[in-house]
Amino acid sequence: MVALASLLLATLVSVAVVGWMPRPAPPPMRLDQAMQVVRGERPAMPLGLHLETRASPPQGSSNGGLTHLVASRMGLPLEHVRLVWSGRGKAPDVKVIEGGMELDGNARTDALQAQVSVLTKMQWSPFELAVRQADGRWQVVGSDHSDLAAWRRQVVLALVAGTVLLAPFAAWASVRLGRPLRRLAETSARVELQDATPLPDDGPREVQILAAAISTGRERLRAQAQDMTRMLAAVAHDLRTPLTGLRLRAEFAPPPQAARMVADIERMDTMIEQVLDYARGELQPLQLRPLDLAVLLEECVQSALLRGVEISIEGPDTLPWQGDALLLRRAIDNLIDNADRYAGAVDLHAAMAGNRMQLDVMDRGPGIAEDDRARLLQPFQRSESSRSRATGGTGLGLAVAANVARRHGGELLLLQRDGGGLIARLLLGPVS
Repeated sequence: MVALASLLLATLVSVAVVGWMPRPAPPPMRLDQAMQVVRGERPAMPLGLHLETRASPPQGSSNGGLTHLVASRMGLPLEHVRLVWSGRGKAPDVKVIEGGMELDGNARTDALQAQVSVLTKMQWSPFELAVRQADGRWQVVGSDHSDLAAWRRQVVLALVAGTVLLAPFAAWASVRLGRPLRRLAETSARVELQDATPLPDDGPREVQILAAAISTGRERLRAQAQDMTRMLAAVAHDLRTPLTGLRLRAEFAPPPQAARMVADIERMDTMIEQVLDYARGELQPLQLRPLDLAVLLEECVQSALLRGVEISIEGPDTLPWQGDALLLRRAIDNLIDNADRYAGAVDLHAAMAGNRMQLDVMDRGPGIAEDDRARLLQPFQRSESSRSRATGGTGLGLAVAANVARRHGGELLLLQRDGGGLIARLLLGPVS
C-alpha cells in the first residue's frame, strides 16, 4: 500500500510537471518543399514530412487563393489538388492583389507566377497537400511531427522522469513506514489484556500515534475487564455468608431433608470457589518461581486420590521449570476434576516438547465435539451433557486452565484421544 501511494504521488507530480510545461510549437512547413515531395523530386523524411496514398482526399479548412496558386504552379487542374489545414490548424487568409484587384486561378499566368514564387517559400503552419492520381487515389504529403505527437512524447517523458526521480523517495518511505507498522501489528496480535508490555512506538509520528492509541484502548479494556472480574469475585465472596447460615439451619432439619440441603449447599460452595479461582487468575499478578513440576504433579495426584479419583501418572522424576505454583496447581486440579466428572478415571502424563512443557490429562469419557472445543475454553460455557445435577458445573474449569496456560506463555488444547476419550493438553512456554 505504501509503494502504491508513493507511485500515485509520483504520477501526480509528473502530471503537474506536464501541466506546467508549455506545449511545443508545431514545426513550420513550406509549400514548395511539399510540392517537390509530391512530384518525387525530394525525399520526405529529411524535410520532416510524410508521404502516403489515400483513397479519399484529406479534410479540413482551405484557402482558395493558395490552392489556385499551387494547382497553377504544378500545372494541374484545380479539382485534382487539395490543400487543407486539419485539426486545430486554420487556413491562412491570403489574397493575391494586383492593381487593386484580387487574382484567382483564372488570372494571367504571368501575374500568378510572380506571386507564387514568394508564397510557396514562406513558412506555414502544418498542412496537408493532396494530388489526385490517375487511378483515382490521392497522394498526400504532410507534417510528420504533429503537435499532438510531440505533446504525447512530452507527457511520456515527464511521467518517466517524475517516476525515476521519486522512486528512491518512494522506496525510502515504504521501508520507513512499513517496517514499524509491521512490528506494531505483530506485537499487537500477541498482546493479552493482562500483559503490560509496551507496544513498539518507533518510526514516523503516525506510527507513534497509532501505538499510543492501541495502548490506551488496551488499558481501558483491561480496566473494564478487571472491574467486572472484581464485581464477580465480590458477589461470589458475599454469597458465602448466607450459605454458612443455611448450613447451620440445615442441621435442625429432618435428616433426609438435611442431607439434600447440605449437598446443595456444598455444590453452591464449589461453584463459588470456582468463580473465585477464575477471578484470582484474572486479577493476581504472576508469582514466578523456580519449581519442580514433577513434585507439583505428584502433590496434585495425591490430593486427587484423597478425593476418591482413580488416577495414574507417567513422567520423569524431575521437571525443573519456572512458573506460578498456585495457579498451575489450580489449573491441573480443574483438569483432573473435569476428567473424573465425565470418565471416572484419569491418566496424567508429563514430558518436555521442545522448549515447552507438555502436561496431558487424559480420560476415556465421551470426549468433546470438535465444533465445541473452542467455545468450551471460554468462561461459563458448558456442553449439553454437563447440564445434569450429577455432572453440572459453572463452566469455569477449562476457562481457568486455559487462562493459566496463556499467562504462562502457552495454551490449552482439547484433543481427541485414540480409542475414545479426551486429551486436555496443557502447554507451558518459557516465561521471562
